[in-house]
Amino acid sequence: MDRGTGMAFGMAVGLMAGLILVVILLKFANRDKKIRTEYDERQKNIRNKGYVVGFYSLVAVLAVESLWAVTGIGFPLPDFVMYFAAIIIGVTVVCAYSIWNGVYWGMNNDPRRYAVIWVVALALNAFPVIHAVRNGSLTSADPYDALPWYNIIVIAMFVIIGAVALIRKLADRATGGEED
Repeated sequence: MDRGTGMAFGMAVGLMAGLILVVILLKFANRDKKIRTEYDERQKNIRNKGYVVGFYSLVAVLAVESLWAVTGIGFPLPDFVMYFAAIIIGVTVVCAYSIWNGVYWGMNNDPRRYAVIWVVALALNAFPVIHAVRNGSLTSADPYDALPWYNIIVIAMFVIIGAVALIRKLADRATGGEED
C-alpha cells in the first residue's frame, strides 16, 4: 500500500470512528438523550436563513480560490486543505449566524455539556498541531505533512464560534435580553 492510499484509508477509518463518537456525544449532550436537536418553528426559519448565508459564503470562498488557481499564484497549501477550509468557513458562517440570531441552542441541548465537548475537541485538535510544530513538518513541502492544517482550521472555527457566542452573551447581558 503506497503512502497516499494508506493516508486515505486512515482518514476514512478516522472519519467513521469520529462519526460514531459524534452520535455518542450527542446522546450525552442533549438533555433528553436524543441524537437529534429539537427546534421550534422560529428557530427552524432562522436556521434556514443561516444555511443560505453559509452556502453563499462557501460559493464566495470557492470563487476566490478558483481565481487564485487561474492566476497561477495559488496558495501555499495543498488543494485538499483549501477545499476543507472552504467547507469549514461555510459551516462557521452558519454557526455564527445562528448564534447571533439566538437560535444556536435547541430546546433539548445542554450548553454546559456541549462546552465540555468543545474543550475536549479543542485539546484533541491541538495535539497534532503541537506535534507538527515540534518536528518541523508543518512547513514541509510534502502534502502529507499538511494534514495538521485540518486541525488548525478546526481550531480557528472553534475560536470564532466561541468568540461570537461570548459577544452574543455579553450583548444579551448589556441589553438585559434573554439567552437562548
